[in-house]
Amino acid sequence: MSSYFSRLKQIYMGIIPIYPLGYVMVHGFRGDQIWAKPYMNRSSMEPSEHLKELVEQEIDKMERLKKANFKVVLTDEMEPKVYGGLFLSCGAELQFPLRMTLDDVETARRIGANLEVDLGLSKHRRKVEVNSETGDELIARLMLSDVAKQFIVQRQLQIANSGEYFCVPMLAWITLSTMGYGVLNAGSMVLGPIAATAAAIGFTLVSFSQFTKHFENYKTCKADEDTVNRGDEYAAGAIDYLESTMKLNRLYRRVLGEEGENRIARNGDLTDNSVKLSTRIREIRKIRKQIKQEETILNEEVN
Repeated sequence: MSSYFSRLKQIYMGIIPIYPLGYVMVHGFRGDQIWAKPYMNRSSMEPSEHLKELVEQEIDKMERLKKANFKVVLTDEMEPKVYGGLFLSCGAELQFPLRMTLDDVETARRIGANLEVDLGLSKHRRKVEVNSETGDELIARLMLSDVAKQFIVQRQLQIANSGEYFCVPMLAWITLSTMGYGVLNAGSMVLGPIAATAAAIGFTLVSFSQFTKHFENYKTCKADEDTVNRGDEYAAGAIDYLESTMKLNRLYRRVLGEEGENRIARNGDLTDNSVKLSTRIREIRKIRKQIKQEETILNEEVN
């Protein structure tokens, strides 16, 4: 029994480094390697020159960032993503949704000769003809203002330049899986080796899943706050972007029928999102109001 339990403990200890290694691989190896293709998840379209220039302009505004290695690509998903980090030698990959590269309506029409929309499930995909009333409405709602694009780019750069956002998931996994090892040792005396191993693995997976959910919520709100604090134009861009996204979601809700009604609320919030778009707008408005009040008080003190 002792040797059997030792093997179970060795198996559990072997599980601990899997997530950190996979995390580093996904974030650090995003080149042309054949084995990297399954997790790249990029759009086949190239970003516009305007988007690339906007990223360069926002990079120049960042303090204490003399040199940054980054790659701008597009994703078929609705929300932007960041892989890697500006502080890493491999750099950061900034993934932006397709609507970020639509500089004008004609470009949008050319790119989306036949648009298909879904909520991540291909069986619910709907084709939308551009030369139709719904197509015109969809293209209009896909378009983003310059201030909205400016907010999104700067927000993603803030995330890409944060060692906290990059390192915390790995540290949390190591901490929780180590605690799970304690559950394994303590549980073996009561539950037996197999049940204790299952309990330890279950504890690690469930606790890490809950931590990830809360951390993503924190990162979403903190990235919004850090970006909005950089200037009122970013606050205006944030509100414009989030409100336009909610309008777009309301159209998706109508186009996708039953699935859209199940996944999207009447106001345009995604039901699966822990931090709703409407909540983000409300918090950004609070921050904007607070900043203006502080500026008013400061100006009165100076005068």
